[in-house]
Amino acid sequence: MTADPYPGYAWLREHDPICPVDDPHVPGRTWLVTRYDDVRACLADRRLGSGAPVNPDPLPPGLSQQDDPQHARLRRLVAAAFTPAAVARLRERTARTCAHAVDSFARRGRADLVAEYTREVPVAVVHDLLGVPETERAPAADVLDMWYRAKFQQPRDEMKLAEVLEYVRKLVAYKRSHPGDDLPTRLIESGALTGDELEVMVMTLIGAGHLTTIQFLGTTVLRLLDHPGQRAALLGGDIDWSRAINELLRLDPPDHVAEYRYAGEDMTIAGARVAKGDVVLLSLAAANRDPDRFPDPGALDLTRDARPHLALGHGPHTCLGSHLVKLQTEIAITTLFDRLPDLTLDIPSGEVDWGYAPTFRGPRALPVTFTPPRSR
Repeated sequence: MTADPYPGYAWLREHDPICPVDDPHVPGRTWLVTRYDDVRACLADRRLGSGAPVNPDPLPPGLSQQDDPQHARLRRLVAAAFTPAAVARLRERTARTCAHAVDSFARRGRADLVAEYTREVPVAVVHDLLGVPETERAPAADVLDMWYRAKFQQPRDEMKLAEVLEYVRKLVAYKRSHPGDDLPTRLIESGALTGDELEVMVMTLIGAGHLTTIQFLGTTVLRLLDHPGQRAALLGGDIDWSRAINELLRLDPPDHVAEYRYAGEDMTIAGARVAKGDVVLLSLAAANRDPDRFPDPGALDLTRDARPHLALGHGPHTCLGSHLVKLQTEIAITTLFDRLPDLTLDIPSGEVDWGYAPTFRGPRALPVTFTPPRSR
């Protein structure tokens, strides 16, 4: 992923809105779609399936990689844990997690916010949701490394893949022997999932719950450091948090491309003939900066009504954890800047190293300095 892919997206939207691309992960012909109206229509088009004829992913297919009726059945089983009311109950616990993370580096006066904050918080929050105590968790860096190497590295790291599967099996086994007031326990007690389905569900929650949020939190910190006036208005209560987060998601979606879609029949997209079995990649990032939908799309405007941006998808596969992402972001950003108000990036923002994986975008590191807070 280049430091700034957006000029390339702009050229494609104008000159080649659906273009063939090479993808080493899948056989056959692959198309990339970049205009907002086309991407949104495709996300809701049930002729484009998410279940791969041949699974290109080295990990078992998760919730977003399955079609109805299986997708709908599994989604219904976990949906109650991600309603606004259910997520709101995680506010106090998430606030403690964020405060503890800041405490771990605040006295030093410097930190790498990715390694020490934006990576630590999402992993801790997801494990809290799963009812997994700290003694049973892999460190945040290890979790990220396992997923990255198993899912994206070429050639694939089979040892890391085995570690991912073993780690998930260990967590499921722990929840079977240590039930609690948590999602895995409710799924186990319902008897609605097979053993394999339960493991895949836990894997999906861990993977989706931290990979994207890590990157989004890092990017959000960077954007707010670059726009101190808007940051002050947001933290001072003059801008609605929900509106601001939607705009931040629109401007810099952590997932630049939606999960693979597969044409279930011959069809036409943006004037191109797409054959049955072709792979269709939907660029959420390109769509979110389409000037035909969002005026001045490259500018951050936290007062903008950025709905309906596509950062969290659209249609049957809309992100299940959208409320959790927004809660974490609000609390993590508020905690960080309240505790460290003079936070300063140690390098020019134009020199930030971007990218975790081919279709994800977020800063690899955010070296910062600040005045250590007084002891509380």
